[in-house]
Amino acid sequence: MSPTALKQTALTVSSATAELITKILAQFPQAHIQPRSIPLTDEDISLEVILPMSMTDIYQAREWMYDLVIELQERYDVIIMASIIPPEGQATINPQ
Repeated sequence: MSPTALKQTALTVSSATAELITKILAQFPQAHIQPRSIPLTDEDISLEVILPMSMTDIYQAREWMYDLVIELQERYDVIIMASIIPPEGQATINPQ
């Protein structure tokens, strides 16, 4: 890949990442965003979004995130993995 193509790819990934993070924080200001500890080799952007919310709210947030990821993947032609998870230690099962 030529230096110009590499630069364009990096710019595209940076733009997609900036838009993704901006939209996540606009929707969920309390979010803590971090890189995934072990991204897959084909992922251009790989994030974990930690939300201190009930699991019901996290499930709804995941649906919102799914739509956002699809939108950005199509617009920027990148592969994005963004997971919404509860904080460590928070129960992942809703009590019935």
